[in-house]
Amino acid sequence: MCVRNLLMFALCFFSVGVFGQEITGSQISGTGGADIRFGGNRMMSVRSRLPEGKKTIDYKPHLFETGRDTKVITLKGDTITGWYKYNMETESLDQPGTEKSIPWNEVKSFTFAAQDEMPEVSFSNIKLVWPKSEYGGFIQDVKSSAFVKVKHYLEFIPSDFNPSTGIGSLKDQIVQTETRYLKVGERWLELPDTKGAFYNMFGKMSEPLRKQARKSKWKYKDPEDIGKMVSWVAKTKN
Repeated sequence: MCVRNLLMFALCFFSVGVFGQEITGSQISGTGGADIRFGGNRMMSVRSRLPEGKKTIDYKPHLFETGRDTKVITLKGDTITGWYKYNMETESLDQPGTEKSIPWNEVKSFTFAAQDEMPEVSFSNIKLVWPKSEYGGFIQDVKSSAFVKVKHYLEFIPSDFNPSTGIGSLKDQIVQTETRYLKVGERWLELPDTKGAFYNMFGKMSEPLRKQARKSKWKYKDPEDIGKMVSWVAKTKN
């Protein structure tokens, strides 16, 4: 995204009072709106699409290695509690030690309870918060701002070893990665990788945001701190 577009984005961000219409569970389940559980071919693609024939690569499909105490809210309004793991490859909740799982198109939201040094974390059905997303599955909620979300997924990275220089990786890899998003109007915009580029998105508020971030010790690597920065800019601007 070029500087001009970033400035236009900043103006759009501050001129929007309502950040889109809330989508209800009935609209995703098909009882009161379009049934978006499936695409035209009756299948909904997921973000973690791995190349054919790469199943021999050693990788971990779950966001967390161990199961966690989980509260699941289904699209039908039922509550399920139990020990689950979030499978990013299939976008499902797997029950460790069994072959049981809950597919994403039956879940409205779920919350992993705090465990050891890991805080509580919640996820929503991506189609409820981002109906136009090309993917089905879950997206992480950010408590400090409803307009910041995090998508976790698997990414295939091919070998880039150069024999002439001896530099690069010898093996193909499948790694866990994430993309952070900010909602502006009806759009979800991908946030940049660096904090400098993030600050620059806010035009005249860029420098005040930098100072406030240093004062408050907000870290760009922490999605909750990103939410705090977004909320601070919106509050200060208005």
